[in-house]
Amino acid sequence: MNERFLGEVVLPGVAHSVTVARHCVGEMLAAAGHRDAENALLIVTELTTNALIHTASGLHGGVITVEVVAVDDEIVRVEVTDDGADTVPRSGVSGDDDCHGRGLWLVEQFALTWCVRLLGAGQRAVWAETFTGQAPV
Repeated sequence: MNERFLGEVVLPGVAHSVTVARHCVGEMLAAAGHRDAENALLIVTELTTNALIHTASGLHGGVITVEVVAVDDEIVRVEVTDDGADTVPRSGVSGDDDCHGRGLWLVEQFALTWCVRLLGAGQRAVWAETFTGQAPV
């Protein structure tokens, strides 16, 4: 496997960081030549939003870290590291009238695979891999 690190951004745990993360990931993918970034952008939006809503990253002084790695010429991994929580992220079933609760379900639909890694100091990383189209070699 020839993984290539494309970039990382550390952002404060505030709502506007979702937009900034999405923009930064789009720029990283474009610079690396990945032409079909929509799935990756949806994934970063959902994972950063979840980190801000459901973890200590959304509290005063919290941060999120977004890392992008090209797994190969057509697949990227987006990883969001948060400040931790008492719960483990899992995809759930939402009712038709629910306004929330579909984020990881969406990630499952657009990702080839996803997982949660528990890190030291209470942090955890949620990552997903998705197809982004052929990048130039």
